[in-house]
Amino acid sequence: MPETELTLNKIYNKSTELYQSKNGYRFNSDSMILSWFVNRICSGLSSENTALEIGAGSGIVSIVLKRRGFLPKIDCVEIQESLYEILEKNIESNSLSGEISPFCADFAGFAKTKRKKYDLVFVNPPYFAKESGHLSADSEKALAKHEVAGSLADFFEISGNILRKGGKFIVIFPASRLQFALFSAAKSGYTLKNITFFRENAETKPATFAASFVLGSETALFSLSDAEIFELRDMNGEYSETGMEIMYENRS
Repeated sequence: MPETELTLNKIYNKSTELYQSKNGYRFNSDSMILSWFVNRICSGLSSENTALEIGAGSGIVSIVLKRRGFLPKIDCVEIQESLYEILEKNIESNSLSGEISPFCADFAGFAKTKRKKYDLVFVNPPYFAKESGHLSADSEKALAKHEVAGSLADFFEISGNILRKGGKFIVIFPASRLQFALFSAAKSGYTLKNITFFRENAETKPATFAASFVLGSETALFSLSDAEIFELRDMNGEYSETGMEIMYENRS
């Protein structure tokens, strides 16, 4: 099997560099949005709390999350060996081996064998249903974009076994699949706590949303007036204030 050709890219700030496959799956702005949202919603967590990322890929979400000052240690699960090797490399090269622990495993199997309980689970899941759209011949892209190895509904259900009651599940997902996400969450015993929609600019419709759900709550935690919408760019195509905060450490 030929060695994967990698590129090295600076991300978020001058001291953070991430390797990623040149021709396989490459991260996009959703990863940066998720790390920003998790840090914003979970700012009250301490180093005593525990967090888990499902489908960590090359590690961008967790690594940037740490750069934002996120305190809990993070376990990262990645099913694909090729991406897991990059994940390990990125954790080590960014001097985060004591803060982020990688696991090469199927999430369902990981959850069955892991006795540890988590305060937070977060995920940037595949966003296409298995039978919809064009399935890429590249395995990294196929598993990252299509629900081949598991859907958001599966991740909600499985996470219920390793999350503490009252623990948070955070996800970024296409706005077009909002109903599927809400139904899947409710079916597995989660209640919506926060939701934020993201759009390219003020004249476009929201393309994605990030949401946090609480496991085991029996009372309503969210009202429609709490929903937020952010533009990533202004009408000139420049990053908005929020967009700059999402993408870069220094916003000046």
